[in-house]
Amino acid sequence: MIVRMILAAMTLLIVFASDGYSEEQNRLSIFYAYQNWKLDLPTTGAQGAPAIDGTFPNDQKVGQGVFGLNATGVVSDRLHVGLSGTMANTTSRLEYDNTANNLKQSLSSLNDTRLRITYTFGEGKGAGSVFFNLPTGKRELTADEYGLTTQIADVSRKFIVRRYGQGLDIGVDWFALPSWGSFGLNVGGGYLHRGKYRPLKSDTREYKYGDEIFGTIGFNLDGRPVGGSFGVTVKYYTKDKFDDQETFHAGVATIISGAATYSEAFDLTLGMSMLMRGKAKIRSSQDQVLSDEVLKSGRSQILIYANGSFPASEKLRVLGRLELEKVSANDYAKESFEFLPKSYNVGFGGGVGYALTNAFSASSLISYYTGKIDSNFGLTGLGLAFVLTFQPGQGR
Repeated sequence: MIVRMILAAMTLLIVFASDGYSEEQNRLSIFYAYQNWKLDLPTTGAQGAPAIDGTFPNDQKVGQGVFGLNATGVVSDRLHVGLSGTMANTTSRLEYDNTANNLKQSLSSLNDTRLRITYTFGEGKGAGSVFFNLPTGKRELTADEYGLTTQIADVSRKFIVRRYGQGLDIGVDWFALPSWGSFGLNVGGGYLHRGKYRPLKSDTREYKYGDEIFGTIGFNLDGRPVGGSFGVTVKYYTKDKFDDQETFHAGVATIISGAATYSEAFDLTLGMSMLMRGKAKIRSSQDQVLSDEVLKSGRSQILIYANGSFPASEKLRVLGRLELEKVSANDYAKESFEFLPKSYNVGFGGGVGYALTNAFSASSLISYYTGKIDSNFGLTGLGLAFVLTFQPGQGR
């Protein structure tokens, strides 16, 4: 399946390039990324870790390898198409003093495929898109597979794929993009309809995440040597349904992001993004209706980062990244089943980018992370990424 997707994307780009439209905008990137995280567990056991022979596991290790592609093509001066897809393998291990007791779970599958069609108008001063989440990923999971997906859904660690497969999602968005010299404004919004899907193989009932209504406003300064951008996005969700019964209503999410850039002798970006979640509505056990939760179950996140790119030669660039990410705890007590802990991690990485030809380029990055989940769980991580990019017409 993934080979067919690559061939389809390459065929798409060849067709676009043969039409002679803005070839420098056609792009195909194939990548492989790997993340491995180790969580040091207290010897008294934690987070439901099972005791075997009277002992608890020492470590929890979760690794994920992702092979994927991103393709964009220009059908005409106004019509653009984008396609992306991934295939992921995730493995979780609980490790004991007695290695014979180690527990291992794995899940490998093609994931959902994303397609976006964008039409620009007004000489680039506006754009509208229709986009799809195609349900090519694995659904109807076993209980063990579902338990594994709950681990990678935890935002305390940086997994690229957090959900393997869902239903058919269809969305639209629009943006006004006026500009005055190097200053540009973007204002817009959109709607995403989420389809039903069956999460568990053993349960015929279907789950539907709430639809999304979102709006955004921001600006960018395309200046040299100094530029920047800033934006605010607000997302409102409709009610989740399980077996056609309202079960959860996520709170409003507000995303604030900004970056400052320098580009002359070298390239440097300093940026931040912050996600703030409001209180949700949960189903009451008494009257079975949704009402505001007394304690907020959602967590907020903040990421601060710096990216650098330094030319070592005409074709070779040295890459660097430094970041700090923090996740807040929710409002529940630690003893509660609904409690989600705070976490933080500091990461730094380096790599290289190399222009193989005028059309082909390659880059790689290795990153190391260290931090904690709550105050008792030491957290370390290793990330690897390799990207090969093809841009027909580049350099002409």
